Amino acid sequence: MDIRHILSLLILFSLVGTAAALPVLPAEFAGSVTLDGKAAPIGTTITARIDWNERGSTVTTKAGEYGPLDSPGVLAVKATEDDLLDTASPIITFWVNGHKADQEIPFESGTARQFDLSAATGGEETEPVPVASGGNSFEIGGVDVVDTDEGQKVVIDNSAVLGNITTNETAIIMNNVEGWEEVVIFTKEKPSGDAQITGTVESVYARSSPVNTGTAWAQIDLEMDSHPGSTARLDTTVFEKPGADEQKAFESAVYKLTGRNIASFAYVLNIQKTGIANKLDEGVIRAATIRMAASPEWVASMGGTENVVILRRADNGTPTELDTRYTGQDAAGNYIFEAISTDGLSAFALVATKAPASPPASSSGGPPSKDPGSQIVYDPDAPEVYIGSAPLSTSSTGVVLESVTVRTADGTCAVMIREGITARDGAGKPLGVVTAVGVVPADVPAAPRGVTVAVALDCGPAGASFDPPAILTYTLSADEWARIDRGATVKVIWHDPVTGEWQDVPSTVNPDARTVTAEVSYFSIYALAWTAAEATATPVSVDTTPAPDQEPGAAFPVWVLVIVIVLIAAVAAFLVMRKK
Repeated sequence: MDIRHILSLLILFSLVGTAAALPVLPAEFAGSVTLDGKAAPIGTTITARIDWNERGSTVTTKAGEYGPLDSPGVLAVKATEDDLLDTASPIITFWVNGHKADQEIPFESGTARQFDLSAATGGEETEPVPVASGGNSFEIGGVDVVDTDEGQKVVIDNSAVLGNITTNETAIIMNNVEGWEEVVIFTKEKPSGDAQITGTVESVYARSSPVNTGTAWAQIDLEMDSHPGSTARLDTTVFEKPGADEQKAFESAVYKLTGRNIASFAYVLNIQKTGIANKLDEGVIRAATIRMAASPEWVASMGGTENVVILRRADNGTPTELDTRYTGQDAAGNYIFEAISTDGLSAFALVATKAPASPPASSSGGPPSKDPGSQIVYDPDAPEVYIGSAPLSTSSTGVVLESVTVRTADGTCAVMIREGITARDGAGKPLGVVTAVGVVPADVPAAPRGVTVAVALDCGPAGASFDPPAILTYTLSADEWARIDRGATVKVIWHDPVTGEWQDVPSTVNPDARTVTAEVSYFSIYALAWTAAEATATPVSVDTTPAPDQEPGAAFPVWVLVIVIVLIAAVAAFLVMRKK
């Protein structure tokens, strides 16, 4: 092999390594911000969250504005690997002084845009309030784990471990280390040594120290196929209640599975994983035992232990009820409940359920009066309607358990996912959320000759599939409908991200309802477009210059510059070799 072949291979490996190491860049936001219709005052805190987890915040230094872009006041939203496990574009929610903004948007790595926010202090939805938190790291001083041809080896410096260590025939047991109440490393053979203990890892068990809220506590036990490594850690946060969307998902799942309503949330336990994953996500966590305690007063007010269950919300947003058992009381009298999560760690809620209340008959013969303090009684046949995004309740195989409709704020576009549809994301996993966001004209890909895009909708997450198809509906105004009467032909088109071309989608026009409906098997950008008979041979000019208040688009990615530099170096090296 001559030097040119060697050089080519080195360049190829450097390109592959560069691509594999591409970081997740922040998404940056700036714009106006109002609270109760007025400019938010100086000192207003704006927080961005993905799921329940804070991913960025900023404080305003000018009334009614946050940012601007390219300044210290910009809101930089940083998604984690855990956020991106199920979708490349998880939904970002925004909070203004703890009150949820009306706007949401999918996360896009490396973008920078103007994004105006508005929130109301009188709204029912406020930011989930954390009441306790804790952390557990697998970086334990004195413990070293390495992968070898014979398997994973553990070497423990007994004198360096800040905790108690014992061994038996098949395990190394450590107590009270790095936030863990107990860590047990099961070995394939009897551990050897005294001052330095060694063994080949068979599996690992770990029990966290309890996270105490003052009136209750929560604890987790992990069963792992191997040691996750020193960079792995868990961050646990206890919230007094879930966010509104999460609460709806939990309530819907409980009713669907049991026919009961949620009477009360004791609290929510959210576990953020870093450098460690569940087995379903090709990680090492094969199961987890969730232990949640509640005060005797709360349990008694909910009618006893038989009404209390632990719920799980998967990383993809799918809620399930776990088989829960009451195990007894602690020294303070708190009631302890336990459930095994065979799919590993995510978010968990301790709730009390009750049978739906039967509405009292009206003495006047009219409809019964509604008790404003009563629980909602769900009608499983009535699909939920959401603005911008919606949680999707699915089975482990991706079958939708309850119909939902997501529409834009102006009501122009709507996507309906019917119960019984199989919905999966681009990786083939059950879909947990759907989004429908209008695309501003400056960001709409150029349309074919003779076609004018009237309304464009970005349905997400991109690449999601539906079998049978989801239903996309555009509702036209009277003026738009009149254009059809003047000879224009309306159709639905979708943008193929692979070819960059628009393609027609079969659609149905309903003149009475002024709607255009199409079935869509995959999510992408869909548009309602016009084709005028007299303009079929005339190119359509589209003004792509963004207005001053429109988003400027994606920032130039740093990784592109890295690849360009590598390519320039490759060309230079090739020219040098030719001269030789």
